[in-house]
Amino acid sequence: MPVHHPLGQVWPAALADLGPDCPLGLWARGGDQLPQLTVSAVAVTGNRNATEQAITRAQVFATAIAEAGHTVTATLACGVDAAAHRAAALAGRATLAVLPRGLDRAHPHDHAQLLSSVPATGGAVVSLYRPGTEASGATLRASATLLAALVRAVILIEALDHAEAAMHTAQVAADLHRPLLAPPATKDVRADGSARLLAEQRAVLVPDPARALALL
Repeated sequence: MPVHHPLGQVWPAALADLGPDCPLGLWARGGDQLPQLTVSAVAVTGNRNATEQAITRAQVFATAIAEAGHTVTATLACGVDAAAHRAAALAGRATLAVLPRGLDRAHPHDHAQLLSSVPATGGAVVSLYRPGTEASGATLRASATLLAALVRAVILIEALDHAEAAMHTAQVAADLHRPLLAPPATKDVRADGSARLLAEQRAVLVPDPARALALL
């Protein structure tokens, strides 16, 4: 269903930080849960084509964050994001998903069960786009911006520089003064974006979930 701005207690107040770029409305499943989900939302995001170490880290960080009472927020994409959603679900916690297409289908399409499970377990799925809209480069970037705006902090598990929506989320988070946290970058080329942000001190090093939770 569409959620229009402003709708009193339903509209995510954090989106005001986007200023003139704040959307006029969102499409949502489980939209009535948005206020309680977004007040403690933390993004756990990263590469679609992720390393095995990144998948493991996503599961460990998402589990700890969910069990600490934060809302794991990601995109349902393959790799890090889907792993984060599933880990939080296994911990018995609701998640928030931001989709880069209309809510009539999952992205990727074979994550249809994951898409359905999020609102069914007390979470919500939101999108900037009406049903029937397909994902594209433009929708991926816009949704990455929405993801960064909705959350209190971003944990960038692993990101390939200049190629991934996750890097755009990280850059927007920094621009919006959201804490940007990242575990140590591996030597794999798929972590070169994370490595650069850490080297430039745009991301704060979190060697384990306990450190991330302390900063949150």
